[in-house]
Order: sequence, then C-alpha cells, then structure tokens
Amino acid sequence: MMAALAVVVVEYCVALAIGFSVGFRYALPTKSYAIVTATIAASVLTLVLLGRLAHYGLNKEPHPARRLFADAQLHAPWLISTCCAFLLVGLQIGALTWLKIMLPIAQGFWADPLLADTEKMLLGRDAWVITHALFGWATPWIDRIYVTWMPVKLVTLILVILAPLSVRRARALLSYFIVMAMGSLGQHLLPSGGPVFYERLGMGNRFADLPIEPWVATARDYLWADYIRPHGEIGAGISAMPSMHVAIALWVALVLRSYSGRLQWVGWIWFVTIFIGSVHLGWHYALDSIAAIAIALIGFQLAELVVNRSNSGVKSHSVSADRTPAPLIE
Repeated sequence: MMAALAVVVVEYCVALAIGFSVGFRYALPTKSYAIVTATIAASVLTLVLLGRLAHYGLNKEPHPARRLFADAQLHAPWLISTCCAFLLVGLQIGALTWLKIMLPIAQGFWADPLLADTEKMLLGRDAWVITHALFGWATPWIDRIYVTWMPVKLVTLILVILAPLSVRRARALLSYFIVMAMGSLGQHLLPSGGPVFYERLGMGNRFADLPIEPWVATARDYLWADYIRPHGEIGAGISAMPSMHVAIALWVALVLRSYSGRLQWVGWIWFVTIFIGSVHLGWHYALDSIAAIAIALIGFQLAELVVNRSNSGVKSHSVSADRTPAPLIE
C-alpha cells in the first residue's frame, strides 16, 4: 500500500500546484468522496461481518462473538490493508476530480481540433462515422452497456480490495492507482472536451450529424450544467484525452484474466464494447481510446515490476499467494 500512497501523494501535489496557479476556483472535493467511500466501505465490511456471523450460525459456533474477535485478530493485516485501500481510493478520486474540473481553467480545451484533424487524417474520416457504418445496428445496446462502466468498475475494485492478501491482489490494486493517476494527469497534456461537446465549446458544427443517444444526452447535460455554473459536483468534469472509460475497462479485463481463465472472456468482450462505444457514442476521439490502452498496459506492467521487486522476486502466479484463504470470507 505504500506505493499506492506515494501515487496519491504525487497526485495531490500536482492538484494543489495547479489549484494554486488558477487561484483555487474550485473547492477540493475530497470531503465528498471520502464520505461516499467511507459509506461504501462500511456497508461492504458490514456485509462481510454479517456473512461471517451467518457462517458461525450454520456451523453452530458456541461463542460467535469470541470467535469473530479471534478471527479479526488473526486477519489483522488483511483488515488494515482493506481499510487503507478504501481510504486511498476515496482520497484519489477527490484529487483526480479536482484535476479534471480545473482542466478548462488551467489549460482550456485547445486540443480538440488537433485530435479531430489527426484522427481524420489517419482514418480518412471521423471515427464515429466508421463505427456507425459497422455497428449502427447495435447503437442502443452500446449506449446501455456503456453506462455499466461505473458499476462494473466499482464491483471489480471492491472485490479486489476484499481479495486475500497476495502478489496478484497487490498488483491489481497498485495498477488501478497508477492507471487512474496517469490518465488524469495526462488529461492536462492534451486537454479536450470530445465530439459531444465540440459545438458547445464553440469549435464549430463539425459533429452536428453525430447521433446522440438517450444515456449520452443525460450524462452530457449533467456534465455541461456543472461546467457552466461551476460547482464541482460528484462525477463532474469534462475531459476526453485519454479515455478513462477505456483505460479502466482494460484494467478490469486484465484483472479478470489474472483471477479467472473463463471469466476473462466476459471482461474482454465488455472492454471491446466500451472501446467501440467511446468513439461510437461521441465521447472520445479514436486517439483518446488508443492512448488509454497504452496507459492501462503500462500501468499494469509498472505495478507488476514494483510489486515483484518489493516481494523479493515472489511471482504473481505462485501457489502460496494464489491459494491463501479469503480472510473473514468463506
């Protein structure tokens, strides 16, 4: 967890530096995310506790409270790691949201024409035109699947946090923090709003023919309302390059691959759908999603390098690491 803490500290240093440079026009949203994360963590750990007590009941444990206390002591490292992971997730989301909502103030969305022109030069036309020619028939389904990004990410992250202590868990968690950090800090290198905001940001009607699906319209209006007032609401912030949806979707697929040979195919199909949807629905340019894939792969490799070195050469597929029984969860 020390490596993840270092990543979060760097993010706060950058966020505070940018905040200072623009006069702290947005309040640091860490408090809101800390409350949300603490609520989720408390709810999840309560369910774990109730599940453990139910297990004792089924096995007719004569002293469930005493047994629970003993198990908690036995698995103290897991409990500490789990609580720290939830805390760091909340802190990171606060910093990254702050970075995102400060983007138009600190940088301005100057990269949209560059990204759109480069995409058209490489592909011969705007990427969404190509995807609609190929997958136009599936547009309603792509729109619905795209909005599953947050719950799928959240469930995957919670399951990783609750997993037994192992090299595999450490790699998955650290790679999450690295990917989120690289993506959010990278947004300040090529700041852009994406095709769905192209006209609203005053860049012309180049994407006027882009079909706007119901869920896209709902999310776009929410983000735009926060952008013009600005309040820094939860989940707010406009940014296209790189696509965090694609980066985290690939992270989910890689995590599923490391934990389950069969389930990984669900992850890969979901990732490909998110990748196509990121362009198809107008949220991103193709270059945004390609950059996101590179970030996810680099983040996973960096995490593996750091974790393996810190564990003195213990490999992520070792029998002892992967077969450790799940603490307090049976």
